[in-house]
Amino acid sequence: MNKPVNEKLNRFNKKKIFLRLGKAAFKSAVVYILFSIFSTIVAPFGGFADVQPLSIAFLAIYIFFIFAIELTRGSIFQHIFSIVNSLLIVAYIIQVLDMGVINVSLKEFSLMIDLRFFLSIFAIGGFLGFAKSMLQLLNWMNEREEYSLKNYTKSL
Repeated sequence: MNKPVNEKLNRFNKKKIFLRLGKAAFKSAVVYILFSIFSTIVAPFGGFADVQPLSIAFLAIYIFFIFAIELTRGSIFQHIFSIVNSLLIVAYIIQVLDMGVINVSLKEFSLMIDLRFFLSIFAIGGFLGFAKSMLQLLNWMNEREEYSLKNYTKSL
């Protein structure tokens, strides 16, 4: 016997949701593993201890956004999460690099490192990600409108 159409659609949507959940979990796990490897490499040098609590909080928020973007792929929420994610990256880089000037104090002397050039490069990269997300959102909205106009003209 043939199953009703609604059951077929529900089963398809369930498969699609489980596939998205699996992709989102995989991407989130990869990011967490890469962060763990990076933190174990950097930890012996002591340069990571100052920003470790902030980095862990950033990692949790970043993994949430990766999960949410993948789970909401194909909807407007994907683009909203992507925009917020790119702004979060810029804010995190500015916070960690202390506006581009880092003071390192050792036993006998103090060293001030000016990283404003690198900060500006990272910020420009983050803002390019923001612009890309905004353009993708506009493209998505345009495609939705074109689709609705095609259906409207077919019905006439």
